[in-house]
Amino acid sequence: MIQSLPFFTLPAGVKRFLGTESLYGLSLGMFTLILNLHFIEVGVTEKQIGWITSMGILVMGAFAIPVSIVAKKTGRKKLLVAGISCLAIGCIIFAIARSFALLLCAQLIMSIGFTLVETTEIQLLFHYSKTKRQETQAYSYLFAMFTAFTGAGLLLGGFLPKWIDVPEQGYQNTLLVISVLLLVLAIIRGSLLPQEVQQREQKRGREKKAKISRELWGKLLKFSFFSVLTGAAVSSVQPYLNLFVKLRFDFSNETVSVILAMHGLALFIGSVFSPMLIDRFGVRKTFFWIYFLNIAFCLLLFVNVPPAIFSVLLLVRGGFFTMLTNLVDSLSMSSFKDEDRDLYAGMRAVFRSIGSSVAAFVIGMILAGKNYSLPFLIAGLLLLAGYIYFAKVIRPKFIDSSLE
Repeated sequence: MIQSLPFFTLPAGVKRFLGTESLYGLSLGMFTLILNLHFIEVGVTEKQIGWITSMGILVMGAFAIPVSIVAKKTGRKKLLVAGISCLAIGCIIFAIARSFALLLCAQLIMSIGFTLVETTEIQLLFHYSKTKRQETQAYSYLFAMFTAFTGAGLLLGGFLPKWIDVPEQGYQNTLLVISVLLLVLAIIRGSLLPQEVQQREQKRGREKKAKISRELWGKLLKFSFFSVLTGAAVSSVQPYLNLFVKLRFDFSNETVSVILAMHGLALFIGSVFSPMLIDRFGVRKTFFWIYFLNIAFCLLLFVNVPPAIFSVLLLVRGGFFTMLTNLVDSLSMSSFKDEDRDLYAGMRAVFRSIGSSVAAFVIGMILAGKNYSLPFLIAGLLLLAGYIYFAKVIRPKFIDSSLE
């Protein structure tokens, strides 16, 4: 059973990592809110936004496995810092670019940065942890910290442009502020995070090694396909959430920021309670109800409802959706040994990018047709497919045997 651990009893590396996550969440909160709005302000169409988003996801997939291989040689910390630096550079280019080509270039740099971060951060956090119990709790704290400050960033992103931006330049100055925050984060993490301790593995016989490799390959493929479904479900809604809220009901930017900030609070609450659900109800019941509620809320958001009801449904759905992604990512990563996690992270990113890029492109085409409700139905159907696969393939073979 996974009991709650006081924050200060966690290893020093974990505490430093979590302490600096506030800057990352704050930066990405503002970035998430204003990027699509910046695109519209500088004349980018919904169809072009779909192209930029889907191409960026494909780049993430293309770089994922090479990054996971390089991580073993150079270390995860160096790649994490490099990734954050790439995000800062991408924000600067977004701020000054006006042509579609330069905006696409900025997205590609951002995608490389996100790849470096996403294929190293969880493994590095788990590396600093000493037990599986600490891994699960550290991941929960990480997500809670990230979502809390993402909400703050969303709120700040709704009001900061009124103070520092000018209409002719879109959200240029706010993007530059985000880039400064990311550069500061890169410097702090590069200075404060402990160096990794390389562990030597004992040599094994050739036959045993071959057997383990076959087992590992099968396991990687099964979890990677699960990532396709998860990534597609996420990208059906999350990249365009601000557009759904703004364009479906013609809300002001300030109203959008408040709604998305409340959505971030729901994500924070969901991330805090995620590990408690596993403790109390076990994997089988927890995943059934979390999937069921997510599917139900997606279907409700698909229906034409008044703005107030839509906003409430969106907030509640955000909390449950965070519980789902938090539990899926944490349990999936924990099911692999430390020496296999870089490879799994790379393959997960590749397969997730496939599902995400296809979904992002399709949703972009749907948005071009001014349909702001159909994506929720698509997300619900993808979640249903994801649960069926989890219940029939992942849980019986890999989860039940190790946790229950």
